[in-house]
Parts: sequence; C-alpha cells; structure tokens
Amino acid sequence: LNISNSIIKNFIKSNKIKKIIVIRNENLEILKSKKVSYYFTNIRVSYIEILKKLKPEKEIILIAPETDKISLKILKNLNDFSEIIGSSLECIESFSSKNKTLNILKKFRIPVVDKIKAKKLLSNSRLIAKPEYGAGSDKVYFIDKISFIKDKNYILQKYHAGKKGSFLMLCKNGKNKVICCNEQITKVEENRISQIGCIMGGLECFRKEIEILANQITKKFKGLLGIVGVDIVRHKNKWLVLEINSRFTSSYCGIENSYDFKTLDAITNFYLYRELDNINPKLLKKLRYI
Repeated sequence: LNISNSIIKNFIKSNKIKKIIVIRNENLEILKSKKVSYYFTNIRVSYIEILKKLKPEKEIILIAPETDKISLKILKNLNDFSEIIGSSLECIESFSSKNKTLNILKKFRIPVVDKIKAKKLLSNSRLIAKPEYGAGSDKVYFIDKISFIKDKNYILQKYHAGKKGSFLMLCKNGKNKVICCNEQITKVEENRISQIGCIMGGLECFRKEIEILANQITKKFKGLLGIVGVDIVRHKNKWLVLEINSRFTSSYCGIENSYDFKTLDAITNFYLYRELDNINPKLLKKLRYI
C-alpha cells in the first residue's frame, strides 16, 4: 500500500500527467486528487471485470506481492488487456524464484550469496532459510539444524554478518542509472532476521562499487525495465547479491525526503518517456526510513 500510494502521490505532482486510473481493493486507503479516478475490487467485482469495462489504451503499472506467485499470476492476466510498463516476463519469472535467481547469477559470474546443500553443511555454519517465492524478510529464519527444514519450497544460505544494503536502479535495454544506495536496518532475534527499515543514502559512499555491480546485472539481463531493486551484503570487501526485485520496492517511498525532487521527477518521467538520459541523483540528507 505504501509503495502504490507513493507512486500515486508522486505522479500527481507531475505537470505532464493529466489523469491516473487506479484499480485496488475497496478496503485500502486512497489519496484524493482531481487527477485520480479509482475503481474498486471486492468479493463481487474483480480487477479483470473492471479492465474489461475500461478497455485501457495506456500502459499499466502493476504493484502486487511476489508471495505465492501472486504478481506473476496477475501479470499474465494483464497482458491480455494492455502493455505493462516493467521487466520482461522472463526476467520476472527468474527473479521471483530464489533458486532461479541464484543459478542464473552464478552462470554469468555475478557475485551472489550461494545456496547451501545439506551434504556440504558445516557444523559451525549459521544458516538462513528463505521461502522460494516470498517478498522481503517474510518467513526468513535462522536454521541451526538441517533436520529442522526439508521443505523444497525453501532454500538455505549461509548467514553473512556484514553490512547489508540495497539499491534502486532504472533499467532499459541493458543500461541503467543507479538512483539510490541504502543501508538496510535489520533486526535479529532468536531464530528470525527481518528488515525493519533502511537508511536512505546510507551506502552512497560505495556508489562506484554499486554502479559496477549494477552494470554487470543489466548487461546480462536486457529484459529489465523500469525500477529494479537489488538487495546486497558486504562480505570480504565485496558486495554480494542477495536478491533482485524487478519491481518497485519500499526504498522508493523514502526517496522524496532524502534525495532532491529532480531525482523523483526523473523516475516519473522515465515511466512516461522511457529515457535514462539526464538522470543525476542528488542526496540531500541521509534519512532513517522505517
């Protein structure tokens, strides 16, 4: 909800956008504006029924959770109605799956936190179990005994205690522009690790290294389009990829109060004109975003 409302709010500010159509559940909060028309789904009315009536002529931006392949299922339905502004279905299918992500990044020699097989488990290893299809840190656990989990819907990775972060980039045709470099705020409990927020601009001191990593990713995955979020961790003086999210992430919500307006406006303009030129992000202040 925060992500979609942030997009709506920032699109409202653009003098180039005259009308925004939003389809969402009737129980969700709305932002009132003369520019925005809402169509609500409920147990009786589906988004497909609304689209059939609207017959949209413009492109669609999809905001939906990756958990249980929800976004993939909706995306395949939306393709019947209009063009989707976003990454190719091939990229989305690959990066929605933890296993596919790790395998394809290893194939192209992009530094990544690899999964661990039971037979290679070291007795002193601290492991993290992640759902194969999930969003954020939902259902992410520390595992000390391999017998605890044998579910094929989870993957196991070695836990790295180094600095954790993420970056957002705009992508098109194998090129990119890194928008923001953030440090993640994580909470570690007995058997749980969760991201509770981030420090916007907290990793700007590593921007050059992050831009190199971003270039490695987009050169190999030319189907990435629009906003893409990448989760990373520092290990032995090198950044390793944890996940690639071919969609808007929560970091987008913090840009408004940490980077200059031109940075945010450049993102909006990209979704209008698909141009990467003249985007020069400027951090105004580091911001703790929870």
